[in-house]
Amino acid sequence: MKGICKLYHLETELQESHIFPKFVINYTKKTGSKYLRSFIEPDKRLQDGIKKHLLGRDAEQDFSKREKWFAEKIFRPYLAGVHILKYDENLYYFAVSFLWRILISELDKEDLSHKWYYDIIINAEIEWREYLLYEIIPQNFNKICILLTDRIKYNPTDLKGVDFYLTRVMDGTIVDNEPQTCLLIYGKFNKFVFWAVLKNYGDENTLGDVLINPKEGILNIPQDLTYFPICSFLGNRIKVVENMQFPSAEQQNKIEKEILNDNDFWNKELGQSLLNDFNLDDEK
Repeated sequence: MKGICKLYHLETELQESHIFPKFVINYTKKTGSKYLRSFIEPDKRLQDGIKKHLLGRDAEQDFSKREKWFAEKIFRPYLAGVHILKYDENLYYFAVSFLWRILISELDKEDLSHKWYYDIIINAEIEWREYLLYEIIPQNFNKICILLTDRIKYNPTDLKGVDFYLTRVMDGTIVDNEPQTCLLIYGKFNKFVFWAVLKNYGDENTLGDVLINPKEGILNIPQDLTYFPICSFLGNRIKVVENMQFPSAEQQNKIEKEILNDNDFWNKELGQSLLNDFNLDDEK
């Protein structure tokens, strides 16, 4: 379909752009179920991730280069057990492009002009877009972070499904609070959590281990994270997922049948995550 590319702001033939990279969708299906399910519509089985007509072919190619780099240099090595990961400017670009797509998707989903943070996210979108086009490092919205999670060994909270959320779920949203002291753009897939600080909360000096350098750096796993806004949000988000609507009885029967027909299900990453959460709950 014809339309205006969100990145180049030119009329062109729009592609069906993945909000979450295609390699993430493929990995999630390979290590779990051949179907994906939305938290909003749990009865709907999807064979692909969320796609929207956002970008033209040139923009898709710009992003795909960095997606390929991230898949080869960070995603697959970390999931294979590498815990010291060197990176260059491609990591910053990939992270910004991913969070920018989430921001654009949120703006397209509903009218946010009445929100207290509307002007801030519009300015962030403009600054990120200039970076994605011309690689001009953002001056105001440059705190881009990444946290790499792993199998949960101990859960001292009353939260359920912690392992599942932190290692399997795809999620993305705008994060704010009522006192208007916090504003983040957030996105995650599998064991990779990204966020950008759009309004300083006050303890940004604690972000050292998770802050991405725009040029180059090293990710040393495990990382130290005490930044209150993201720690608080993760706990709240896990509660939201826990309280989401369950699939209908018919769909639950289909899920059960799929598991029973897959002799290797409990050895897959999804099965291991569900078992781990069950065992952690049983230990309490």
